[in-house]
Amino acid sequence: MNPQMRRVVTGETVDGKSVFTHVEVVEPLRLDGDMLRHIVWGWDELPTLPYHQPGPFEARTGLPVGRPGGVQVETWVLPPRFPLEGGHDNSSRMHSYDTIDIVFVLEGEIDLEQSDGIVVKLCRGDVLVQNGAVHAWRNPTNERCVLGFVFFGASRQVGLD
Repeated sequence: MNPQMRRVVTGETVDGKSVFTHVEVVEPLRLDGDMLRHIVWGWDELPTLPYHQPGPFEARTGLPVGRPGGVQVETWVLPPRFPLEGGHDNSSRMHSYDTIDIVFVLEGEIDLEQSDGIVVKLCRGDVLVQNGAVHAWRNPTNERCVLGFVFFGASRQVGLD
C-alpha cells in the first residue's frame, strides 16, 4: 500500500457538473505505540445531494459517538506486534463505542477478539461489520496491518433483557 494516504473526494455543483473537491495528502495522527490514524472524511449528519463542499477539510478526531447519523472514514496502520507497550488505552484493552463499524482489511492480518474470548483472524480482503460490540485488536505478526474504516454513529438502548 502506498505510504502516503490521499483524500480524493468528488462533488456536484448546483448546475449538475461533477467535480473533484479534494485531492490531497492526509497527514496521519501518530498515536502512542506507533499506530497511524488517517482521518479521511466525515460528517455529523447525512448531507443532501447535490453535495459540493470545496475548501479545507477540518477533520474531527473523535469517532461519531453520540452523533447518530454521523459518519467518519479513516484508515489505520497497526504496526507489527500491536498493541505495543505505551500504546493508547483502547489499543491495550477491550473497548466498545456506540458505532457500527465497517472494516476492510487492506493489507496484512489482524486478530479480533470479542468479549466472549473468541478470536477470529481477519486477512487481506476480509470485511468486518462490528455492531458496537466489546472487542480488542491484536497484530501478532511481524508485518504491519492496514485497515479501512467507515464508522456510523448509532444509538444504544440500555436495560434490554
